[in-house]
Amino acid sequence: RLLSHIVSTSRFDIKEVGLFNQVLGYAPTDYYPGLLKNMVLSLVSELRENHLNGFSSQRRMSPERVRSLSRICVPLLTLPDFEPLVEALLTYHGHEPQEVLCPEFFDAVNEAFLLKKISLPTSAILCLWLRHLPSLENTMLHLLEKLISSERNSLRRIKCFMKDSLLPEAAACHPAIFRVVDEIFRSALLETDGAPEVLAGLQVFTRCFVEALEKENKQLKFALKTYFPYASPSLVMVLLQHPKDIPQGLWHQSLKHISEMLKEIVEDHG
Repeated sequence: RLLSHIVSTSRFDIKEVGLFNQVLGYAPTDYYPGLLKNMVLSLVSELRENHLNGFSSQRRMSPERVRSLSRICVPLLTLPDFEPLVEALLTYHGHEPQEVLCPEFFDAVNEAFLLKKISLPTSAILCLWLRHLPSLENTMLHLLEKLISSERNSLRRIKCFMKDSLLPEAAACHPAIFRVVDEIFRSALLETDGAPEVLAGLQVFTRCFVEALEKENKQLKFALKTYFPYASPSLVMVLLQHPKDIPQGLWHQSLKHISEMLKEIVEDHG
């Protein structure tokens, strides 16, 4: 059994391993789990090495092979042993001008994420949504369906929906995601004539987004202007202020100041 284990953790071809273990008298169930895990770790290592070394790597994985690998993963990605490979593929960035991963892979990963059939770090989900816009749009539609179809949603429950979706956190991490989410919320409000469920969802999203942005902005990755390219920077700064940071006696004055700024903006664009 020790010899079988050594063979299964080696870099032999799967047919060679099968032949060798057959001679030893072992069934595939004895060595396949170890062999599969080793193969996944080997591919993850190769992808990361490829990503770090780029053009200088002598063992550079071809775009065709990366694409084939993503296609092969589609029916297998919900298996726990494959999660490291799925993450490595999502965070892999080659030097090709076009996307190397197949669309079916992105669709399958996003569906598995929405159905809670896969556990991936936020960084991997962020890469998924940045690389594949339909996945981000489907996630937003999934959230809106939950908001509208569920009766009597409390703010606490909506907040659970929101944080569970990872959308506020992802939006705070990258302005491109924020702008897509913001645009979909705007469209949903218009199409539903300002449905209370959608409005409540937008309010909770904004609150969660600001909380996440406060944490994210400690690293100063993006300027606020990139999140709100068409808004007045001074208005954005005022709106992002938390009420607890303003003395209660000045709340009326602060609201009056915001009202005046909004009125001025409307007049300028009128």
